[in-house]
Amino acid sequence: MPYRVIQWGTGNTGAHTLRFLLGDPAFEVAGVWVSREQNVGRSAGELAGLSAGGPSATNAVDEIVGLDADCVVYMAAEPSGSPNEPGTDGWHSVDTICRLLASGKNVVATGISGLTNPRAYGDDVHDRLRLAAESGAATFFGTGIEPGFMCDALALSLSSVSRDIRSIRAQECLSYATYDQPNYHVSHGGIWGAPCDRTYSDAFAEHILAAGMGGPVQLLADALGVTLDEITATVDLAAAGVDFKVPMGPIAKGTVAGYRFELLGMVGAEARIAVEHVTRIHPDVAPDWPSLGPGGFRVIIEGTPSFTAEVVFDEDDPTVAGCLGTAARAVNSISIVCAAPPGVCSFLDLPTISAAGSFA
Repeated sequence: MPYRVIQWGTGNTGAHTLRFLLGDPAFEVAGVWVSREQNVGRSAGELAGLSAGGPSATNAVDEIVGLDADCVVYMAAEPSGSPNEPGTDGWHSVDTICRLLASGKNVVATGISGLTNPRAYGDDVHDRLRLAAESGAATFFGTGIEPGFMCDALALSLSSVSRDIRSIRAQECLSYATYDQPNYHVSHGGIWGAPCDRTYSDAFAEHILAAGMGGPVQLLADALGVTLDEITATVDLAAAGVDFKVPMGPIAKGTVAGYRFELLGMVGAEARIAVEHVTRIHPDVAPDWPSLGPGGFRVIIEGTPSFTAEVVFDEDDPTVAGCLGTAARAVNSISIVCAAPPGVCSFLDLPTISAAGSFA
């Protein structure tokens, strides 16, 4: 019997996920939730860019909760506000996930990055998810390409071919120049086009920590038996040299067109585990910062032996590649999550996730 799957969200990543689900007889799309009113009533096939077919989309949460399904792939847009703060989008997103879990549906989520480490937001959020999962005999798993694989699961696997490790640094190097997500633009409270000054960079560092982005650092530390004294964040901003426009909106000269942040797992004065994101929306920005082809990931391990491993996208558009990778990781997780015992999981709690059964 195929897994009955609900797709929650059909944006940049969700549409790819729908195509994977519709194209694989191991899955049956049981329902689709959409945020935009104009997509209500459209078929799953249409929303995936295929021929019409499959269930019609709805924006009614109660309708989705009432469906019979094995799993929900939760890909709502990254919410504003911490899941710890009542009344914020983050809080309501966790509430929605809890409703899905309590209704007996397993949930694979990419929509809240910090939940790749279920304890990234502290015990309160973790316990909300755990209690809902236990009441519905369901399992929650947060994943993605980063966080969720490249800078945590992959880095951990690579550590297995070294000893006496002194440090691990995992980097994401991407251009968001073609990414069409208005929430990331200053006009919607995002970073692109924001003031390029220390006040903003300090606020962004606080936001990164509050958003649970230090979760992969803690997961790596836990898996490797490293006791961290603290996780800190540093942010550098790069200004646009000219006025230009990207799909997200206009960028004025002198405003943010690149950022580089580090999440540092500190032992004393030493950063033993680091996750770094280097992101640009213009090719001429910050030429001295790390880069990697059209976009990709790098893991640097200092140990015996020391080595550097790189994953470079072959896709012309790195943001499309990133969305495809996130969609694939989520879909490849479904069967394993459905077989897991009820509760809240990270990748450390599950068997190896692979593309088993999906070779073309």
